[in-house]
Amino acid sequence: MPQTAAAEVIWLAQNGSSNLSEAQQEQVDDLLIEGQERVKARDYAGAIAIYEQAAAIDRQNPRLFSGIGYLHIQQSNYGEAATAYRRAIALDNRNLAFRYGLAHSLYRNDQLDEAVQVYRDILDINPRETDAHLGIGGIQLQRQDYEGALATYRTLTRIAPGNAKVYEALGTLYIQQENYDQALSYLRQGLQANPNQGSLYASIANIYLIQDNPEAAKENLERALAAEPGNAQAQHQMGYLLYQAGDRDEAYHYLMRAVRLNPDLVTAHALLGGMLLERERYLQAVISYRTVVNARPSDPAAYYNLGLALWGQGFQGQAVTNIETAAYLYERQGDDAGAERARGLINFWGVER
Repeated sequence: MPQTAAAEVIWLAQNGSSNLSEAQQEQVDDLLIEGQERVKARDYAGAIAIYEQAAAIDRQNPRLFSGIGYLHIQQSNYGEAATAYRRAIALDNRNLAFRYGLAHSLYRNDQLDEAVQVYRDILDINPRETDAHLGIGGIQLQRQDYEGALATYRTLTRIAPGNAKVYEALGTLYIQQENYDQALSYLRQGLQANPNQGSLYASIANIYLIQDNPEAAKENLERALAAEPGNAQAQHQMGYLLYQAGDRDEAYHYLMRAVRLNPDLVTAHALLGGMLLERERYLQAVISYRTVVNARPSDPAAYYNLGLALWGQGFQGQAVTNIETAAYLYERQGDDAGAERARGLINFWGVER
């Protein structure tokens, strides 16, 4: 799929349909320029509206619909993105980038069966597409279909020997099965293939964290971040490691970088939220704990902490509602002490319900 919306716009402007009149082409070009300005300003909704106007004129340009799909992804509108990519594919069914965009949209929309089918469609066109195999394997891993994932990755080792992504995927599979020696073996093979792939170091660090070897974990995280400073997971792991070591100030900075790089990184938000509460940065704590609550709707601690953040920010009604939800969930899960603590907090606040 496209790497940047701006690059997609430039491509669109250079590849209009030949069946347009000169006046229509000029109108489309003007709309694309305006849309590009909206993209630069991160006004993705505005850009989509502009591109849809262009698509209404140039109905046979698949890259217009691909660009619209990409922009919907930026807004997490994955269903709309999938619709746009399908329209692009209908106009150019041999373009693999459109199919990857569709598969990604379906995956993020939790339509896993449909995503797998799109990856299989890609393999029907080109059986050696490594990323399609990896996409299928990743979904198999998510479903804990370890035998299926292993078969997929073994196929990949024959198709793409020496591909670091394949060894990383195998490492991930064995980490999930808690076979850390085998995981390390594959991850180190990946580093032999690509010594500058930061995610491999981050996965090795994760194993050392599990094995309670913080020094080895930190060494590998430093290598990961030297190779890929934008690796959100490595930033998060380093933050966690420093937090456990008692260096809370440095941990805070790493965790903040992690959630800026990946706002959906729930485990980073969960740890960061408490540090934000300590610093009385309540609005940011609200944002972090809302992310946690959305991802873990059955976690009473998430609602409890969100309630604390909301109270600190002055949203007292919402705060009490979340603490009451926490009390209910604690009680439902058999944690009477947690439920009592939540109700005691409401009484402490002096709120009558």
